[in-house]
Amino acid sequence: MTTFRRILTIASLLSVLGFAQETAAPQAAPTDSTTDKAAETPASVTDSVATVDSTADSTASLAKDSTAVPADSAKAVAAVDSTKADTLQADTSDAEPAWVKPRNKITYAQYQAKINAGAKKKSRTLHHGLTIVSANYHDESYGDLDHGADWGTGLGMYYFYRRYFGHYVGFQGRLGGLYRYSRFEFDKKWTNGSFKDGTEYSLEHNFDRKYHNFAVDLPLTLKLGHHVKKTTGFIFMSATLDITKPIFEMVDTENYLYLNSNSKEFNAEMETITNEGKNPFPLYESHQTNKFFYMDDWETSGWLGFGVESRLVSFEVQFFGIGTSTKDNHRYYHLGHDSDMTWRIFLDFSIR
Repeated sequence: MTTFRRILTIASLLSVLGFAQETAAPQAAPTDSTTDKAAETPASVTDSVATVDSTADSTASLAKDSTAVPADSAKAVAAVDSTKADTLQADTSDAEPAWVKPRNKITYAQYQAKINAGAKKKSRTLHHGLTIVSANYHDESYGDLDHGADWGTGLGMYYFYRRYFGHYVGFQGRLGGLYRYSRFEFDKKWTNGSFKDGTEYSLEHNFDRKYHNFAVDLPLTLKLGHHVKKTTGFIFMSATLDITKPIFEMVDTENYLYLNSNSKEFNAEMETITNEGKNPFPLYESHQTNKFFYMDDWETSGWLGFGVESRLVSFEVQFFGIGTSTKDNHRYYHLGHDSDMTWRIFLDFSIR
């Protein structure tokens, strides 16, 4: 038993020594075939390695040189970069992505052009202001009188609104107060007779009537003309429909009765009586009528005219063409009636 143990121990020791020797043994030198393979490596690989090394050296040199750039050059480069950034921002600020829904946006320059165009159009085509009118009213007859007026006039003040449609057509409406005055003076009646001594005489009835009329007036005017290029001037012909509502009228009537004779003796006696203050002639009588008009009393008339106007001031002449009234109280001489025709002048002053 002891002998068997000794044999196992010796065998174990031998085995350990053998394993240790194999581990510590040096590796075998490369064979000739391996050396040949290394010698056969392509030259391109070597060149690539050299190029990589050269690039690395150049990069290092450039990095080294960039640190030596002057401060002024650095500021110039920074300014250029800043300008490019601002330009890029300005270019991209006005632009909108394609997916953004348009909201009728316009640039400031477009807005200014639109405002200027609108102001120019408005200054040419739209006006408000005041009108002053002066007229020569020549009544053909008045009330129960079949005698024409000897003299008449009219004054008025209106607010007006004026607008154009294109370059050739315009419209103007006026609303205001109108004062009219006319005077009728004529010999209404002659009476011939004789006294007991045979002296012939005549009685002359002289009639004098004046009216003062106050009314609301609404002339509506259609104009056909042409705008003067590069100005706000407009030369035109016009047709007017005038609606007049009389409000109040005051009438003064005076009657004179004169005694006339061709006898020298009679005229001498009448002069003596006149000097003594006892001559009753001419006999005088007067009365005044004041009245307000009812709502059913209206006047309408048509006028033809021409004129020239600008944005600030305009001038127009109109001639009476035709007219009527519900109470038959004012009838004027129309256009073409010699020099007695009725006419009026409008002078407009724009306030807007």
